[in-house]
Formats: sequence, C-alpha cells, structure tokens
Amino acid sequence: MTANCIKESALTHFAEKGYEGTSLFDIAKEVGIKKQSIYSHFKHKDDLFLQVMHQVIQEETFFLNNFFENHHNQSLHDTLYTLIVRYKERYLEAQQGNIKFLLRMAFMPPTHLQEVVIPVFNAYYAKLENFLKDFFMRTEGLYVNADEGAISFLNFLDGLFVELIYSSVEKFNVRLNFSWKIYWRGIAKIELQLN
Repeated sequence: MTANCIKESALTHFAEKGYEGTSLFDIAKEVGIKKQSIYSHFKHKDDLFLQVMHQVIQEETFFLNNFFENHHNQSLHDTLYTLIVRYKERYLEAQQGNIKFLLRMAFMPPTHLQEVVIPVFNAYYAKLENFLKDFFMRTEGLYVNADEGAISFLNFLDGLFVELIYSSVEKFNVRLNFSWKIYWRGIAKIELQLN
C-alpha cells in the first residue's frame, strides 16, 4: 500500500515539476512517512521514476487499446478528432497525471536517464502509430497512404501537445479549431461535415 501511495505522489510531482524539481522529501511528507522510508520500497530516485514511468506506459497503452477498440467502427475523421479531445481532457483531469508525465518525459526526459526513457516512449508512440496506420489503411478517399497519414497526424498532435504544455488550454482550443479543418481537407478527398 505504501509503495503505491509513494508512486501516486511521485507521479504528481514528476508530472508537475519534472525529475529535477521533484524532491523525495516532499513525496515522503505528502505520503506521511519519513524520507528514509521511501528506500524500503525503491532503491533511489531513479528507481522510483522508472517504476512510475513503466506504470504510466502500461496504463496509457491500455487506454490506447480500449480507445481504438471502442472506435473501431467510427470514421477516421471522428476517431482522430475524438482522440485529440480525449488527450486534452485527460491532460486536464486533476487526478490524472499520466498524460502530463508522459509528455514531460517525452519532451524533457531526465538527461542521465535518456537512454532508458526515450526508447520506452518511442515504443509507446510506435503502438499509437500502428493503431493510426490501421485506421488510415481502412479508409478510402484519402490523399495520403497509411504511413503518411499516421505520421502527419502524429506531427499535428505533437504541435497541439506543445500548446498544452507550454501555453494554455485556450490557445490549444484556438489552434485545434483553426488547424483541424485545414488538416482534414489536406488529407481527405471526401467531404464531411467538419467540427
């Protein structure tokens, strides 16, 4: 139980403050234990960070599996747009630190852990890319093939993530509203009623 509480607290701290800004003392205080007690469960701060990272990746992979399974019969347009909205919602949920942690890890991993962190994130992103390719392959009336479609969408999504991390939700919404119609018209030959 204590190990889970430590990981939950650590997730919030790592997501909000990054690796360098996170203090084991603050985590211990929040959990209601002494800092030394953390070492009964985790070898050191790196061990705690990596365990949190693996748990987040596991949970986010589960989210992706469920999302694409539940949207299997939806159109590409609706699936892509809904995925963007779900990422934003999950980023903003106070109790859901996974997306904040995941994005911070991807864009600003701890320097000394980059060789471990980046391949893990890349494996997660490859799963997302494969799900996207599958949807693009099953969709007719596009100007792009599956590889082009998946990669262009990931680039689009990265730009929106940057807006969430470094700016504000309001600017994210403006960017999404302005960019989505242009993005969709650039890849689709078919006319859809756009959001």
